[in-house]
Amino acid sequence: MTGYVSTRYYRAPEIMLTWRKYNEKVDIWSAGCIFAELLLGKPLFPGTNHINQFFVITDLLGNPPEEVINNITSENTLNFINSLPKRERKPISQLIPNANADAAVLIDRMLQFDPQVRISATEALASPYLAPYHDPNDEPVAAEAFDWAFLEANLPADIWKTIMSVLDTV
Repeated sequence: MTGYVSTRYYRAPEIMLTWRKYNEKVDIWSAGCIFAELLLGKPLFPGTNHINQFFVITDLLGNPPEEVINNITSENTLNFINSLPKRERKPISQLIPNANADAAVLIDRMLQFDPQVRISATEALASPYLAPYHDPNDEPVAAEAFDWAFLEANLPADIWKTIMSVLDTV
């Protein structure tokens, strides 16, 4: 998988840390960044490049926990992480002072380094901040996950062009 699946300011740490597999929790991270930006009036993590982006994140959220570091497969990435100065996570209420308590809790849960700890979309919708808008009867969930395996096919460019032209007509 590529590390450029989302806009830099909203890119989840597991993408930057070259994890081999990531899931829908990268979208929760992105939504948390956008939510924070709406309240701040500016990006929370305005990195200038791939490396600086990670510095900006760790400056605000502290160093990644061991559970995250243990999933890193690249030796270069591990060396980079181990070279970072030790930083502590800052409270979201300090980073976004105008956020009410429920918004701060939701953003904090959306911006967890470890995707296993990060809030799910279902949990976020049921959070106190979103409770007034939450309607479990009108929030459908896909019956099965979309299979992206076709993207792994090593096909010549002309075949991909044909596939894309057919899809454009559907």
